[in-house]
Amino acid sequence: MGLDNIKGSRALVRNLKFCRLWPNRSSVSSTSTSAPRSRLVELMKSFTLHFIVTFAFTAMMWIEAISSEDFEHCTDVLFITLTMTSLVAKIFNNWHHAKIARELLEEWSDSPQFEVRSGPERDMWEREQRHFLRVALLYSFCSLGVVPCIFISAAYNYPNELPFLVWVPFDWQKPAKFWCLYAYQLFAVPFTCLSNVTLDLLNCYLMLYISLCFKMLGMRLAVLAPTEHRDSERQLRVQLLELIGLHRRVKAQAEKIQIFISKSTLIQILLSSIILCLSIYRMQMLNVFQAPSIFLAMAEYLFAMTLQIYLPSIYGNDVTHNADRLPTALYSCSWPDMSKPMRRLILCFMIYLNRPLVLRAGGFFEVGLPLFTKTMNQAYSLLALLLNVNNK
Repeated sequence: MGLDNIKGSRALVRNLKFCRLWPNRSSVSSTSTSAPRSRLVELMKSFTLHFIVTFAFTAMMWIEAISSEDFEHCTDVLFITLTMTSLVAKIFNNWHHAKIARELLEEWSDSPQFEVRSGPERDMWEREQRHFLRVALLYSFCSLGVVPCIFISAAYNYPNELPFLVWVPFDWQKPAKFWCLYAYQLFAVPFTCLSNVTLDLLNCYLMLYISLCFKMLGMRLAVLAPTEHRDSERQLRVQLLELIGLHRRVKAQAEKIQIFISKSTLIQILLSSIILCLSIYRMQMLNVFQAPSIFLAMAEYLFAMTLQIYLPSIYGNDVTHNADRLPTALYSCSWPDMSKPMRRLILCFMIYLNRPLVLRAGGFFEVGLPLFTKTMNQAYSLLALLLNVNNK
């Protein structure tokens, strides 16, 4: 039984289809004259849903934040508003580049070039897929776990508190209108949270897969060795040329992934430090004994926002790390026992492998662990500034 090498993406694709953020196969692969019309219809359906749920909700939060005359009230609204704003950017980016992700997943699933072969490769692949599943569950639990805490607290304090503060052109404290707005938020918030989590995890999965391809390529390069067979030289040359072709294809896919994640990751980086700063500021003002559910929700939210910038940093770092290890893996093969033409070919390939591979966000920031530390340092600096201004 073959290994499903994109098993970790199956649930993500189902969630994206539910959120109308994944293109249908017919709209992507069809070459008939009706294909543009089909794509337009699908896009209009997706836009209508997100206009009602995501865009309108974000706009109402922005109006509430801008029109607020109280600084504390503004901070209560702003950190959620910025999170929703980053989601809006991710949605537009996904609509524009979703075809790239779909084509990559289909190629990884169907192409014999990416078939997992040996036992160690299979064990490595299954181990990393299980680890990604655990990470995805943790991130989803922390993000979606905020929802019940907020809505239970709002229902308990009826009619004086909405789950999320938004601007509306009517008095929402009247019972009928309160529950209508409560029901709208009860649908919109989990829906947008699911969209946000899934888009983040899709970016992480694409980077994870590329890093595993580099790791698998290194394992195959390290075991290259001549045999006593008569055609050993020719077979060894064919194997090496196949691995060179695989490396070129994986590197081309890494460039496509950079296009897919670049803009959304850039927006997330620019907003994350402000979101973390406002979240910590809001949390330190809460009394855990007076509002335990809100304090718990804020703690989960803060942890989820930290993961939101940490996960792409760690997976992007793995891409660079595994690509940088390829020259060492190639040097570990039995090249001293090979012929002179083979050694010359290995030397040329090793020189080529020394070119660094780095994913960039918006062409400015290298996606890696230093990016995470810079974002956290910036969030701390903004928090210190905010506390000093507030004390004065």
